[in-house]
Amino acid sequence: MKKLLKIVGFVLSFGVLSVLFSACHSLSSDGRHVQRTLLRQQAEVLTLLGELHPLLEQQHLDSLLPLSHVHPDIVFYVYDGRDLLFWSHNWLVANGLYRVHYDDWWLGRFDNVEGIGRWTKIGDYSVCTIIPLKYRFAQYSERLPNEFIAPFKADNRWLIRRQRVNDGCFAVMADDGSYLFSLVPPEVEHEEQMPALSPDSFSYGSLFAESQQGWSRYHLIIGIVLLICLIFLAAFFYNLIRSRGLQNMKMYTKVQYLVVALALAGFVYIFFMSTSYVRTRYEERQQSKQLAKARYIQASLEDLYFWDMQISALNTRGLNTDLRDLSYTYETDILVYDMHGRLIGSSVPQLLESGLISPLIAPEPYFTDSVERICYEQIGQVPYLTVYTPFYNGNFLQIGYIAVPCYVSSAQVEQELAQYIGRFVPPYVLLLIMAFVLAVFATRRLERNMRSMADAMHRFQLGKDNYIHYESNDEIGELVRQYNAMVKQLEQSTTKLAQSERESAWRTMARQIAHEINNSLTPMKLSVQQLRRIKGTEYFDERFDRASKLLLEQFDDLGRIATTFSDFAKMPEVHPSETDIAAKLFGAVTLMRMSDPSIPIRYVGPESGVVAYADPEQVSHVFTNIIKNALQALHGRMNSDIIVILKVVNSSTPNSQLSTTLNSQLSTLNYIEISISDNGPGIPQNIQDKIFMPNFTTKSTGMGLGLAITKNIVDGCEGTITFDTSDKGTTFYIYFKRV
Repeated sequence: MKKLLKIVGFVLSFGVLSVLFSACHSLSSDGRHVQRTLLRQQAEVLTLLGELHPLLEQQHLDSLLPLSHVHPDIVFYVYDGRDLLFWSHNWLVANGLYRVHYDDWWLGRFDNVEGIGRWTKIGDYSVCTIIPLKYRFAQYSERLPNEFIAPFKADNRWLIRRQRVNDGCFAVMADDGSYLFSLVPPEVEHEEQMPALSPDSFSYGSLFAESQQGWSRYHLIIGIVLLICLIFLAAFFYNLIRSRGLQNMKMYTKVQYLVVALALAGFVYIFFMSTSYVRTRYEERQQSKQLAKARYIQASLEDLYFWDMQISALNTRGLNTDLRDLSYTYETDILVYDMHGRLIGSSVPQLLESGLISPLIAPEPYFTDSVERICYEQIGQVPYLTVYTPFYNGNFLQIGYIAVPCYVSSAQVEQELAQYIGRFVPPYVLLLIMAFVLAVFATRRLERNMRSMADAMHRFQLGKDNYIHYESNDEIGELVRQYNAMVKQLEQSTTKLAQSERESAWRTMARQIAHEINNSLTPMKLSVQQLRRIKGTEYFDERFDRASKLLLEQFDDLGRIATTFSDFAKMPEVHPSETDIAAKLFGAVTLMRMSDPSIPIRYVGPESGVVAYADPEQVSHVFTNIIKNALQALHGRMNSDIIVILKVVNSSTPNSQLSTTLNSQLSTLNYIEISISDNGPGIPQNIQDKIFMPNFTTKSTGMGLGLAITKNIVDGCEGTITFDTSDKGTTFYIYFKRV
């Protein structure tokens, strides 16, 4: 039990300390913010005083009103001796301003505001500047809370006081470093609570009667609109992230979002523009209504005070009675100011006594020449409009000012907005839903059409039915027709190209055959002609033997030409099987060494015992063709050399000479690599891609079919052949699967 009590006590102590620490930290943070803001405001006061100095020295009092709009957060009063010459605002209720030391900051508690002030002497004038900090309304109202005034910001429950306090309270200092005041929590000091005021008023009564009633119909619709916008944005960003960028998003999805976004943007724009228009029209009607009331009141007061030459505090009591009667007649409050701008009559005098309104008229109608003026004023943060009109007597002599205030009730505005929205929103929401459905339907159809076209293009094969059947005459139909026309032209072009290639191949083949036959027929013809000339002479036998030998060689060449073209025409089928590739390669090297002993052919590798997957009958032609081409390339060159290498390569390390496809094919087994290198001049760059083409040769003799047949044999054995060349020589690489 004791342990439990200790734990509970520890938890409670920790909680209390946490609350105190949090409160002190928050107080310290808000205090620093208030201090920084106050220092900025004090600097702005010094700027304002610098601007006032030349205006007051030159007595340009008409320029003071525009200056008050430049510094809206600072209130200033200009005195000439005891006479008040100018005041910048009338919402700060300062009934008594007492001069203290000049150029020193002091904390002031006015009727409705707490702030700091400063008296400054400029020539013959005295200027009092006030920086409002926090409201201090004595009566309770949800619409008039005692909150900090912009640009200040802090906990509205905290109070401002002048004296120093203990730890936990943050001291706010003046610009010269002297102590000014402190922020204190509500448990340290409490405000004096005055009796609540319930004025029997037309214009100001709603300040106390109208409270926040929660969400109205207007706010509910705004919430629904914002929710729809958030859902739309969330769906858009979800698809944007899933598609990894706008450029990767499906076109039909883009169209859907575009259509819905335009409809939604139009709805939001029209909604807020309409509500703004309703508010503006309501305020205009209120202004027109109050202006009409002010004119009626002006005429009534003119009749009542037909012979009076001035209005002063001496007839305030009778004036208040008359104003109260008129207020019930016209259902509005009435204020009357004298020619010096001081309030001397009111239909609700307790408003002045409670400190809700200032005894000074608004500076705009007083310091300008306008006859009638509509101004927006405020009590706390609650705005209201006031119509000002001159107070004339029977001789049309102005003896004062009449003010008719009107509080624009937010409840009435929202009621009108709700009535308007009730007629406007349902059809537009239906239109929005229809736009969304039509967008989905249209984009789905567009998606199907585009997908069918993409599938048709993907399945495109020459010789098959590649046409797309689409019966509509819209843009997709036009695109399909252009595609079908392109397919038809492509088929025609392909047929013509194939025919042209066949004809070109036969023409080239015919020229090559004619050239090769002419090469053999020319010496044969010359030999026969020579034998006919020497027939019957003693040289005939000798020349006959020589000519017959030449004719036999040419007959062999003609037979070789016929055999080569016959082999190429047949392109004999390759029958790969287990073959000792080392023995075949070594035999080919040994045979080619005897054909030209002047060019050495070196062999590196085993002479037998390496079994690969190849055609045993034709693989020797592969090696002899390549070695023969190397010998022809080296003919007549000094220091010629040919090296042939055979090795087994492990598939774990891909070979850069191998294609990606062959590396993939040989990924599960070892393979044989055969390289045949020479140090000849290499293969020119412009003909490297034609090396394995049939009927292509760079030599004056030969048919250009050797490498084409070689590649056919290697491909038939499921191997590959490639080459690497430069001006220092050429290397052919041949790969076979190892068994």
